[in-house]
Amino acid sequence: MNFREFATKNVYRNIKGYFAYFLSSSISATLLFSFTMIIFHPDFVVLKLPNSITNTLYVTTVIAYLFLCFFVFYSVSVFLKSRYKEFGILYIIGSSKKQIQKMINIENIIISSVSGVVGIIVGIVFSKILLAASGKLLGLNALGFYIPVKAMIITLIAFILIGIVISIFCSLVIKEDMVLKLLKGTKKPKLEPKSSAIFSIICIVLLTIGYYLSITSTEKTLPYRIIPVTIMVVIATYLLFSQLSVFVLKVLKRNRDFYMKKTTVLWVSNLLYRIKDNTRMFFLITITSTVALSSIGSVYAYWRDKETQINKSFPQSFFCVDTYNNKTKVDYKIDFIENSLKKEEISYTTVNGEMKFIIPNGVKDEVTIIKEDTYNKLARALSLNTIDLKENEAMLVSYLDKNKRKNIILDETKLQIARGSDSCVIPALYDSSYVVKDDVYEKMKGPRCYFGAFNVNNYKDTLSIGNNFYNNFGNDKGDKYYNNFLKAYILEKNKIAYGVLLFSAIFIGLIFFVTTASFLYNKCYMDLIEDKKKYKQLNKIGLTYKEIKKVLNIEIGVLFLLPYIIAVVHFFFAISSLKCAFGIEITVPALQVIGIMLIVQIIYFLIIRKNYLFEIRKSLL
Repeated sequence: MNFREFATKNVYRNIKGYFAYFLSSSISATLLFSFTMIIFHPDFVVLKLPNSITNTLYVTTVIAYLFLCFFVFYSVSVFLKSRYKEFGILYIIGSSKKQIQKMINIENIIISSVSGVVGIIVGIVFSKILLAASGKLLGLNALGFYIPVKAMIITLIAFILIGIVISIFCSLVIKEDMVLKLLKGTKKPKLEPKSSAIFSIICIVLLTIGYYLSITSTEKTLPYRIIPVTIMVVIATYLLFSQLSVFVLKVLKRNRDFYMKKTTVLWVSNLLYRIKDNTRMFFLITITSTVALSSIGSVYAYWRDKETQINKSFPQSFFCVDTYNNKTKVDYKIDFIENSLKKEEISYTTVNGEMKFIIPNGVKDEVTIIKEDTYNKLARALSLNTIDLKENEAMLVSYLDKNKRKNIILDETKLQIARGSDSCVIPALYDSSYVVKDDVYEKMKGPRCYFGAFNVNNYKDTLSIGNNFYNNFGNDKGDKYYNNFLKAYILEKNKIAYGVLLFSAIFIGLIFFVTTASFLYNKCYMDLIEDKKKYKQLNKIGLTYKEIKKVLNIEIGVLFLLPYIIAVVHFFFAISSLKCAFGIEITVPALQVIGIMLIVQIIYFLIIRKNYLFEIRKSLL
């Protein structure tokens, strides 16, 4: 048997240790292949997506691949630790450093290449279902089957490169002068974990502040809070596992009535060491799970609520606006829309009017001013209540800043905000609009704009008109006051854009969950070797299998579910900021995402628990 055969057979001999690495790599290869198969699909390529959306797809692929590389490095480094004795013995019997490195290279390239091939095969087998589902998600008809040659090449090359890079990485980890350490493996005596009450309090304070800032965010404050809140929660998460959890377990140990009760002494002591030893892994899994849940949940909430948001943001089916100097151009567009609606035999109502833009005293941003008569015309067309203002009274129309009721000074005129409304009568781009008496409006100086607005019963029927409009006027340009809002056209573009983003988020989320699940499997596999010896000795002195099972249920349950539970809490507060800032309905999407992920995690936990207990029981016989 030559060295290459020895390396190949070594993979079979360590099949349990390599199984998680191989399985997760194969699933990751399937996801990578499926994703590239869709973005290179002929029907998808011809879509005229904005550059930002197209770039999002490519960036998503790169992020996923980089995370896959990181995951593989981590998994291999963990697995190598379980093989310390094996490498130590090989060095003692005369194997050179070059031979060990060659063996590791062959093993990793075999695993990576086979994973890539298996991923491609599985992706092709389920491609018809995947293409149909992704087509619906992206707001398209079912994507037809095709031979994804480019996706195959990308996936295979990507995983072969992973195998090569891992081989270089492994050669730096295993060194000949570590023979004694390799032989001793992980048998070094462990000191009792230490914790700090101060750091535990800091953890609680950081989480409290981070959560509070999340649920009190507004549209204006959210962009400024994202980074500091993220930093606080990340730091607090690490302290939670490294300090607070250890501190809580030590407090439990001091309660002798609780601690000395039956098997409690065993699982509390074991958890004390396990949580401390696995701090980095728990932290990594929690953060990646939070990112996965937040990305999927937030984009899904937008995707699910997109029609409601469109209806709020764009009350009219068509709305064209430009400066008053370009009134002729606006009238020409209004005639085009009107003729198109008549041709399609779609009934409509129309309102023409004007508005001004003024910078209030002491404020940097412009606000929109509408006269009372124009507002009432728009309100009647939208079946809203009309208003009757008194002199120097104004009404604030804003569905984002609906709680803002401060008096305002416009062009040296002090206005009292008599009432407010969160029902927009013009597009949300002009949020925080002020309605004033007609004579007050005429006195105010500011850029004057002319608009034309159309309302129809079912705006979705006007998509073809919107497409024709942009074919004719899409190249027109103007200043910051120039705009065209075509509701059906905007909804269609949003469907595709949010569909692409949701598809990308689901892809990234699946990669995260597959890899983190593999982290846990690798950790369980490493712990199993030591647990077999430990529980065999405890069984000899009287600990029954039923009691061992109870202890392991708690330990494995904490190992699998604690990071996920913390991630769910992080996710709940993160997604709540969307409701606070933008009024997006998040309850149903959040519960759906949490429920699906919880079911998957519990199923995975039950499978690993069953195999783990089987191996422990077998070792007791």
